[in-house]
Amino acid sequence: MNEDLLADKLLIAEMGARYCDACDRKDWDAALALFAKDAHLNASAVYGKIFDGHAQIREFFESAPDCLGHHATGFYSDVDSDTRATARLKMLTLFKRNTFTVDYDWELSKVDGEWKISTQSFNILGKQDLSPA
Repeated sequence: MNEDLLADKLLIAEMGARYCDACDRKDWDAALALFAKDAHLNASAVYGKIFDGHAQIREFFESAPDCLGHHATGFYSDVDSDTRATARLKMLTLFKRNTFTVDYDWELSKVDGEWKISTQSFNILGKQDLSPA
């Protein structure tokens, strides 16, 4: 693995950590900074909708149920070229009444020398309802 590929993979992995942190802090500006301006957020599996561009993606973030935490349990990426990559973020998301295991799939592109999410989609793998305390 050459240095450029390793650097790209490290930058993309750091995006995953920043995404979780921004979502947990409800810092939608920081979350949106990870997305290309014309990005697509495919939330069909969760909300039956696709959100296009920063304004609609912000709407998705602002209207989503309160999450107690996004905990990445694994992350990997494939850098296809100098300008294209894919990644999967394995996630445990905790809510007040339930918890989910979710795959976040990213298509990334380099925009002005920076990796940006061009498409994000979700796939719910499991759900566990929590008993009342």
